[in-house]
Amino acid sequence: MELTEGALPPPAEALALYDAVGWTAYTRDPDRLQRSLAGSHLLLTVRDDDGTLLGLARTVSDDESICYLQDILVHPDARRRGVGRALVLHVQQRYRHCMFIALSTDAGTTPDAALSHPFYRSLGFSPHPELGLAAFGYRP
Repeated sequence: MELTEGALPPPAEALALYDAVGWTAYTRDPDRLQRSLAGSHLLLTVRDDDGTLLGLARTVSDDESICYLQDILVHPDARRRGVGRALVLHVQQRYRHCMFIALSTDAGTTPDAALSHPFYRSLGFSPHPELGLAAFGYRP
């Protein structure tokens, strides 16, 4: 398993990974996905020994006060092999000088939350209310 910074995966490969995890909001517009990946502050990929893309993480950051872990995804066939943990730990180390690392994930009532919430907690993340914070969103 090899983790690499800054290597933009070919469009078809990125699209296949996002499709494999069911992130259709990204796969509906492949050109937007590529622009999003290219515009990330940090892009991480994890590949197996054969070069197959196993996972990806990307951040949006000012590199001083905040880092937003925008995407973290692991191909379903590569889950429970340390790929996601390696990606998040790298982000935490890379942005350790920032005041806050944030991410958004599925609401607690969704099926995916049963897996993602314990995973993020195991890496030191807490829901906003436990930190005395609230999060807001807006969809134009």
